[in-house]
Amino acid sequence: MSANFLSLVIMPNFIALTSAGIEPLLADELIELGATEVSPRLQSVHFSATFEVAIKICFWSRLATRVLKHVIDISGNTKEKIYNGVIGFDWHPYFTKTDSFAVEFVGTDKSIRNSQFGGLIVKDAIVDNIREETGKRPDIDKSDPDLKIHARLFKGRCNIYVDFSGSSLHQRGYRVEQGAAPLKEHLAAAIIKRSGWDQSSPFVDLFAGSATLLIEAAMMHIRRAPGLNKRTFPFVKHPEFSVNKYNALRQEAIDAEVPATTQFIGFEISNYVIGKAESNIAEAGLEEVISINQQDAANATVSKKLKPGWIVSNPPYGERIGDAIELLSLFKRLGLNFKKNYENWHVSLLTGQTLLLKLLRLQKSKEFKLKNGQIETVLANYQLTPQQCELSESAQNGEYYLSKDGQAFSKRVDKNLKRLKKWAKKEDISCYRVYDADIPEYNVAVDYYDGRVVVYEYQAPKTIKESVAEIRLLDVLSILQQKFDLNAENFSIKVRKAQKGKKQYEKEDSKYHRFSVEEFGAQFYVNIHDYLDTGLFLDHRSTRKEFASWCKGKDVLNLFCYTGSVSVHAALNGANRVTSVDMSNTYIDWAKDNFSLNKISEKGHYFQRADCLDWLAKSRDKFDLVFLDPPSFSNSKKMDRTWDVQRDHVEILELVKSRLNPNGTILFSNNLRKFKLEVEQIEALGFEIIDIKDKTLPEDFKRNQNIHHCWKLILKENG
Repeated sequence: MSANFLSLVIMPNFIALTSAGIEPLLADELIELGATEVSPRLQSVHFSATFEVAIKICFWSRLATRVLKHVIDISGNTKEKIYNGVIGFDWHPYFTKTDSFAVEFVGTDKSIRNSQFGGLIVKDAIVDNIREETGKRPDIDKSDPDLKIHARLFKGRCNIYVDFSGSSLHQRGYRVEQGAAPLKEHLAAAIIKRSGWDQSSPFVDLFAGSATLLIEAAMMHIRRAPGLNKRTFPFVKHPEFSVNKYNALRQEAIDAEVPATTQFIGFEISNYVIGKAESNIAEAGLEEVISINQQDAANATVSKKLKPGWIVSNPPYGERIGDAIELLSLFKRLGLNFKKNYENWHVSLLTGQTLLLKLLRLQKSKEFKLKNGQIETVLANYQLTPQQCELSESAQNGEYYLSKDGQAFSKRVDKNLKRLKKWAKKEDISCYRVYDADIPEYNVAVDYYDGRVVVYEYQAPKTIKESVAEIRLLDVLSILQQKFDLNAENFSIKVRKAQKGKKQYEKEDSKYHRFSVEEFGAQFYVNIHDYLDTGLFLDHRSTRKEFASWCKGKDVLNLFCYTGSVSVHAALNGANRVTSVDMSNTYIDWAKDNFSLNKISEKGHYFQRADCLDWLAKSRDKFDLVFLDPPSFSNSKKMDRTWDVQRDHVEILELVKSRLNPNGTILFSNNLRKFKLEVEQIEALGFEIIDIKDKTLPEDFKRNQNIHHCWKLILKENG
């Protein structure tokens, strides 16, 4: 056993941990620092080194997060084999300076079903080994042990390591403040390495944040060892440790530092964040090396006298394009700034949303995949050659498009707005559809809600590549962002696709509050963020107006009432009594709130949470008017059956008939594109059928007439 241990001391095996995508860079760094037998693995690099080289790596590695020393390789995955492998190792030299230890076990197998059990096996074996050797039982300290043992079970083998470097090496000791989404220092170093920066040219960060990229670059430039500020390392309690050699290596690292000979410039829009950056820079002792300026990245410039260098930045990005609509304008303006002011510079940008990069209108020279925490990101490198920086006159004004029909979309929106704004003002409405797939290549709908915009993205045909559809959507959103000055508060994007049941009404999220809009003198609460639909169907606007004109002095029933907009109009237009029925408590409450918003007392009006079919079958109330606009399909769990408007419309009309007073009237509408009214069966029920589709189709929905069907059904006296 001692012979095997001595062979490990001469050239021990180690593993250095890092983040995904950094492994090749770390391997190169370890070779430069003197490691041998270097082998990159997933989020780690295996290597061999003398004890002194391993210490040097702890001082100098900018890319590793942790260094572990390999001590045992156990062939087998059973409790007995792991226990025997661990107890057979000579642990005593590690415990001459150690009072406590802890075990971290990673991996499971058929016989080791959880990591806690695996850790217990290793712990018991070490305790038994030391107790047999010394007669004393070492202490277990999970929070702050003198020695940490790492066990990794994988593919039938269990490898045992002792912690060499301690707490994560990415913690350099200068970060006293951090921004909302800070980069870890080792990732920042990897980004700088991947940017190709020559470590001597000017270095600029247009999104400085807490200054991590700037500090890491400056430390590379002045050859400052990143691990010098670490207070202690576990290896000082290893048996091979020599104080004299350690001090010599540390002094060598201190003496390697040189003065700065280039400029490090950061820009940050937030004065509050600048304060954090300056605190970190001061803690790093780099106040004379790094400067921070308050400026929007899209307008940030450096002196023309400064020789071209590198811009390396981590700009903001949302999980989805719609999550941060403001970024579309930012990236457009950023690309313009690069072309106007940074010719012959190099640019490297990290992003988790690669579509945003297309707004720069630049050709990438290279790109690398990296992982920022749990976020998959790409580092894109650009070289701003004179050809890359050429700008047309329209592009200089920010008027450029990502696809060939972008300008056509922009002009169509302008044309529609010019016509609809006058019409809307005349009609006394503040919400309307601006665009409805007018151009086939731009398959979206755009609704305007009194200063706010909702974009509905329709599913692209299977013949259209997903990448092409994404570019067109990005074009749409960037154009709309500029036209309406959109931000997270006044913009929402939703995907329109075939829905089952009442999924189209289900809640998506709960972040934003509703607001009120006007329609023909009535007010309604609308919520553009929290639901797939907003609470007000704009395509039914004219239908609501027509129905309301019938309501004076009438008893009215509103089935599938949703948020009660029809009920409000009926009450405001003199209805004697309005009963609103819907399955959703949320929408019944919303309908009541709309009544309150319009100062309509609930007294004499009724709100029923019920399945409309069941309610009709059980109710004994009679009505003069019924508004019936059912969903096309529903398989809601709140219903005892499925609903299909084509299959079931005669059945529900027959139920409604039983609730009508003599000469009662139904307004029946739906949006099923291929719907066919069963005329003979409905006439047999005693109804006169009047098609009022043309009368109830709003001006802003006339392009898509196939999805609007509307009839006035009058019950004949002998019906």
